[in-house]
Amino acid sequence: MTIGSNLSLRITLILLFGFVALNLMVVALTTLPSRGDALRPYNLPLPGQAAVIAEAIDRAPPEARAGLADTFNGGLYTVRLEPVMPVPVAPATTDLAELQAYYAHALPGRPVVVDGRRPLIGRLIGSQPRPARFFAPVTVAIGLRQGAILFTSTPSAAMRAYLRSRSMLGAIGGLVVLLVLALAVRQTTRPIAELSTGVRRFGADLDAPDLPLVGPREIRELAGSFNDMKARIRGLMQERTRVLAAIAHDMRTYLTRLRLRAEYIDDPEQRARAARDLDEMAALLNDTLFLAEDEARAPSATRIDLAEVVTGMAALRRELGEAVTAEASSAARVMANPMGVRRILDNLVDNGLRHGSAVRIGIDHAEGAIELVVEDDGPGVAPDILARLGEPFTRGDSSRNRETGGAGLGLAIVRALAARDGAEVRFANRAEGGLRVTIRYAAA
Repeated sequence: MTIGSNLSLRITLILLFGFVALNLMVVALTTLPSRGDALRPYNLPLPGQAAVIAEAIDRAPPEARAGLADTFNGGLYTVRLEPVMPVPVAPATTDLAELQAYYAHALPGRPVVVDGRRPLIGRLIGSQPRPARFFAPVTVAIGLRQGAILFTSTPSAAMRAYLRSRSMLGAIGGLVVLLVLALAVRQTTRPIAELSTGVRRFGADLDAPDLPLVGPREIRELAGSFNDMKARIRGLMQERTRVLAAIAHDMRTYLTRLRLRAEYIDDPEQRARAARDLDEMAALLNDTLFLAEDEARAPSATRIDLAEVVTGMAALRRELGEAVTAEASSAARVMANPMGVRRILDNLVDNGLRHGSAVRIGIDHAEGAIELVVEDDGPGVAPDILARLGEPFTRGDSSRNRETGGAGLGLAIVRALAARDGAEVRFANRAEGGLRVTIRYAAA
């Protein structure tokens, strides 16, 4: 199952990608080059506020300075005291030089030092002021009578803890919402999956149970419409079977009369030809009725050994003087209807002997499957007809000569019986001449 083939997974991923895209958009908007408030770059205090803070700490007794600085340290910037004025460690960029002049103008008589590293990706996006500059913070140092006070553009510890808790709360809330939405999507799309399964089941079994009327109103209406359509199709198929059965019954009556009257034909050759034509007509009626009957699907599959069936079939055919060989040395157990498998082999062997002189039946063991292979040494089938083999009334011989083949229902019966057991039928020409029919069963 791929992502594109599952509706609930696709909708869930759309919601997930939307949630991630929303958060990426928020991050991008907070990191794009912008001063935000032109008077407060990098979320630092305004110069006037910095002057008031510096003056208050300067006037405070030495023992109260640390506590006073800690009182101011609770916003989007960090405040701390240093014993000496720091020395810049990075060359000043244009925006930082402008920032230093901005603070120096509001703090006459006090030394001001602005320091900040150029961001690692500064060459790509520049080093313009941003509301968030976490990986390359900017520091503004203002001189005091004793030491200096530093304002750094990173949020204080208390603010970071607050933002972290709110971010975790938002992430958990978002994940919970996504989980609830995913469950809701799954519950909403489950009736669609059940509808698809029911349609597929009906394609293999006309007696499949009706779809449950669950889910949203539209899905219930669709399931109800499908159930109605299935009932009509089943009724039409049953009516077709009854009509064909009635026709076959009446035709058998006339065939019996004709067979009795054919005995009064004086010419032995003409009498034999008439009897042969009547037998072929009876076989055609039986095969047609077999394809149409719903009862053909009724027998349940059982676990059988294909090797035993194949060897028994070949032995019986050889007793009748037919050139049929079997190559099945090891057990090959599959789930299939025994009578159906024998009918398949009879039809394929008859078809091979009709067009060739010898038939070989073999069993190949593939991964998780068992292949029943029937080959003959006949002329093979034309490529344009090969793709249509197995369709009703399609013959390998394009002519309608009854001496070279039947009515074209033998291989159609083979395909129908194999499909009933969940097997796949493939037709191919042999390189050395002749037709190869491969029936692939799932290993039991």
